[in-house]
Amino acid sequence: MNQRHVPMDYLDVARRGYKKDKNASLFCETHPFMLNSHGVWERLSLKSRGMSFWEYPLPNLEIIIFSTYILWRLFDFSCNKLGLRVPRFTYMLIAGVILGQTCHLNNSSWLHNIFFPDDNRPKVAETLGAFGFLLYWFLKGVTMDAGMALRMGKKAGVIGFSTMFVPLICGNFMFRWRSRRGNISLLTTEYRLIIFLQSISAFTSVDTLLKDLKIKHSEFGRIALSGAMVTDMLAFIISFLNAMHWEGYKGVIQTLCACLYFAFMIYAVRPAMYWVIQQTPEGRPVKDIYIYLILALAFLSFKFFQMIGLFGAAGSFVLGLTVPDGYPLGAVLVQKFESFNLGAIFPLFGSVSMMQLDLSWLLRECGSLVRREGELYEVVSFILFVNTIKFITSTVAAFAFKMPLRDSFALALVLNNKGIFELAYFTYAVEIKRIRPEIFTVLATFILLNSIFIPMALELVHDPTKRFKCYQKRNLIILKKGAELQSLVCIYKPDHITSMINLLVGLNPSQDSPMACNILHLIELVGQASPMFISHQLQQPEPGSISCSDSVITSFRRFHKEFFDHTSLDIFTSVSMFKHMHEDICWVALSRSLSLILLPFHRIWSVDRSSVISNDDKLRMININVLKRAPCSVGIFIYRKPIIESHMSGYHSKICLIFNGGKDDREALAIAHRMRLTEKRISLTIIRFIPKFLEMENQELEETIQMVNLEETVTNIIGDSVHENDDCVTYIDKAVSDGSETSKILRGIAHDFDLFIVGRGSGVGTEATSGITEWTEFDELGPLGDLLASREFPSRASVLVVKKQEYIHHTKSQKWISK
Repeated sequence: MNQRHVPMDYLDVARRGYKKDKNASLFCETHPFMLNSHGVWERLSLKSRGMSFWEYPLPNLEIIIFSTYILWRLFDFSCNKLGLRVPRFTYMLIAGVILGQTCHLNNSSWLHNIFFPDDNRPKVAETLGAFGFLLYWFLKGVTMDAGMALRMGKKAGVIGFSTMFVPLICGNFMFRWRSRRGNISLLTTEYRLIIFLQSISAFTSVDTLLKDLKIKHSEFGRIALSGAMVTDMLAFIISFLNAMHWEGYKGVIQTLCACLYFAFMIYAVRPAMYWVIQQTPEGRPVKDIYIYLILALAFLSFKFFQMIGLFGAAGSFVLGLTVPDGYPLGAVLVQKFESFNLGAIFPLFGSVSMMQLDLSWLLRECGSLVRREGELYEVVSFILFVNTIKFITSTVAAFAFKMPLRDSFALALVLNNKGIFELAYFTYAVEIKRIRPEIFTVLATFILLNSIFIPMALELVHDPTKRFKCYQKRNLIILKKGAELQSLVCIYKPDHITSMINLLVGLNPSQDSPMACNILHLIELVGQASPMFISHQLQQPEPGSISCSDSVITSFRRFHKEFFDHTSLDIFTSVSMFKHMHEDICWVALSRSLSLILLPFHRIWSVDRSSVISNDDKLRMININVLKRAPCSVGIFIYRKPIIESHMSGYHSKICLIFNGGKDDREALAIAHRMRLTEKRISLTIIRFIPKFLEMENQELEETIQMVNLEETVTNIIGDSVHENDDCVTYIDKAVSDGSETSKILRGIAHDFDLFIVGRGSGVGTEATSGITEWTEFDELGPLGDLLASREFPSRASVLVVKKQEYIHHTKSQKWISK
């Protein structure tokens, strides 16, 4: 019980949850407190002896939650209407500043009494806000893919390392230079904290910014998050080294305890998480008991880190990292708690923290800022120096890895973003008296301004329409001999299973041509069901039930068994709305660094392959959207007959590649070469359409005659390996004057092949497609692909239309182009 002095005339204290001592000079609070008020009648009937309803804990908490929610949602709505893309966390900070300064206009007002009570009432709002921050950090760990930085490789490592250590070193040199001059007024601990927190790029702050701006799931977002993840890992290491250096034995104990905690998470908790996933049948939610145990463990992790003298929220964050992201476990935790936390509890943390700002002191110090003296000038100049160094370093590091200059600027802006983590750590530092409240005012104001202007600047330099485009080449033409082909096979309907397996068999996995097959079964979301993403390697159907993708799993596992030595197989099911399916496809291809996406055509032919029995425009739109956004090469497969008739002994499959020399044709050539590389039963015919030169002028005639022959052109692209099984490769040049002649030639050979392979942009802008481009029915196939796939084309041969990856790069003039 807490003893407090009260005035002698303070009567009837028992009704408020208090008890008087014998002398009536002290009284004790009884626990638990009386949470609810007696209503407005208490104040009306008891006058000054009665308590206002906002003095009771629950009404007081409700008023604070309601006030912060109304304010930040008002700003959110207004800025969205104005087209300003500012993170939601910024609105929460602004709401806190407004409430804090309004309350301080009159320290005796009822508003001040609600938000800044002068008595010793429990700080329920602050406590609940701290819990919201704990839950927020835990959920950020859940949504974070810990292996992302490793998969991004050298780029993320160098960018993260340089963007942290260069400003860290320069900041320390600046601090020592100021110390030698003897004109510093800040504490050493304040300088150390400013240098450290301005040098890192906290993952939670970067993730929040990218998510609110809707650019998280992109190649740019992955690089930014990977770089931030690297700085977080380095921050842990530096924190432990500093603890051992400055705190001696206590720092060593802290480091050992933290290392034991990390080991426990990796070798005990994470395997337990996978066990929970394996015990959860496909399509079923995780049992509530596991959810409660994980939340309890998050709280215990927070307390453990506090006990050893570290920032408590870091323990919850590390636990979140051990939770496998995605369905069923990680996604369930996010679905259950994120909306409630972000809407009601977490805003309390941001707003209550910003209520502590002393803006009156800040305004008084502005004069000294102009005169370049005083604490305000010292803090601001130091922050600007460290952030300028960080911005320049981030830009140079990103540009050195061939990121375009505009994206390098954008990445530097993102990595210079300050948000929730920095504010939380500075608040924690004030509580443990590492920094003074006045310095916290400057730092928190900088965080607020940073979170307002960086998103606006980011919108000016970054193009979000290139969300899934890559800065690295991910296509087949760059694969070396023996390199594994990383592919994504999409299945929309059961009818697509046979066709896609037949195509994979035609790609002929072998020792010289291994393949990693990622199978994605896409199912339309129906009714009120929730979107799901199921990994069939981790989850099994409930005993006695059938998986929603049972036929897909069975068929492709049979294929995998046949080519076991040369293929790896991962099968996934995505349940989502049609309008989001292309995003699921592109995100899987991007996150797993795949080189080829294989899509089934939206038309399905009859058993005798003579007529169309299905024509689904929704599937067509998915294919078109994938072609626009894909981070790698794409193939659309029009299935009419098997490529290889495996049941017919001695059957010799015949493939025709239409090669006119464009970038898509080169990718088609790489696929055709992979098919025939080791398969003895496949013959390849390469046809090129060249313009007739009878009516050309002399100069054009000379240029045409000097054209390199087709075989030499193919050899230069594929390499000397093209001469292997050279007797199975035929090269044909056909002279045409317009598209009608091209069509006549293709119709003449329509029955001679089992598969036609053509680039989507093959022959565009040349005589080969002149006159037929205007009559193209399906633009996603290109003019020649559309001709081969049309109902009128007299062939039952299958067709594979290939589009090479469009990746973002920069030229010597450092302009954005798309190759």
